[in-house]
Amino acid sequence: MNKIKSIQNSLITTLFLISFSTYAQIPRAYITNFNDSTVSVIDLNKLERISDMVTGKNPHGVDVSRDGKWVAVSNEGSNTVSIIDAATNKVFKTISVGNHPHQLAFSIDGKKLFATLNADNALSIINTNDWKKDTTISVGRNPHIVLPSPDGKLAYITLEGDEKVVILDIVTLKLTGEIPVFGWPRIPSITSDGKKLYLSLRWLNGALIIDTEKKQVINWIQLPQNQKFPSEGKASHGINLSADGSLLYITSQIRNRVSIIKTKTLRLEKEIAVGIDPNWIDFTNDGKYAVVSNTGTNNVSIIDLQKNEVVKIIPVGLAPKRLKVAIIKN
Repeated sequence: MNKIKSIQNSLITTLFLISFSTYAQIPRAYITNFNDSTVSVIDLNKLERISDMVTGKNPHGVDVSRDGKWVAVSNEGSNTVSIIDAATNKVFKTISVGNHPHQLAFSIDGKKLFATLNADNALSIINTNDWKKDTTISVGRNPHIVLPSPDGKLAYITLEGDEKVVILDIVTLKLTGEIPVFGWPRIPSITSDGKKLYLSLRWLNGALIIDTEKKQVINWIQLPQNQKFPSEGKASHGINLSADGSLLYITSQIRNRVSIIKTKTLRLEKEIAVGIDPNWIDFTNDGKYAVVSNTGTNNVSIIDLQKNEVVKIIPVGLAPKRLKVAIIKN
């Protein structure tokens, strides 16, 4: 009897370990290396780079599907989008889109993949069921970033050439409004209720605050400046809200720091020195780490969000730009 019970316990343990192994959830960061046609993958449990995947020429934007199965990368130099199987870190499909694709984003329901075509003044829409391009729609001059709203109904698209943000109805694929920002819009981040949009702007070390219901800029955040004028307009770039919306993190390319702002008071709480020309920032789901890509030093900074300090610097490829942190199921 004891022998049978021992065998049963062994079987239960084995099945549990198999199940755990099969559905293990691993936090990873995917970083596009613009000057060497690769995407670096970092295991955020081990804080180690585990892979470099060749995609296409000048990989620029990156996003991960909400189920953690697919990684999408826009290749600006080859006018394509690469779809990567996250479980194997292999390119599954390459899709021709249009000229100079910049940032891309999966829709909230995962059925569509949007890619801005900066030189075509358009947005390419890919069906994720068959990974074929469904349609391309005109949106305005030099679209840069596309950001779906939290409820999945709208997408906000920044237009560098028109100095505004346009609003796309994701169901009808029609533009329903616009928000003038009177400057070159860079990166947006949206609150969980969809009511406020924070937007970095070229030449401004800080961010604009936009009321999405009024469709207008209602305030701004000004951060410390350097004496040297940013001739290319590089001031703030990457921008992201904490999960609870209480803190805003901004990468300052003019100061080579990450600025942390309290959204309630709009006061600067802290600056954290990172690498040269920090481009993008994203967080682990558990709020433990922030990952920052440093274009000028070819590395990423890992920030402990409890200590608010860099705990590791990891070399990646040449000129890292965008990055995405996601949970991958292995």
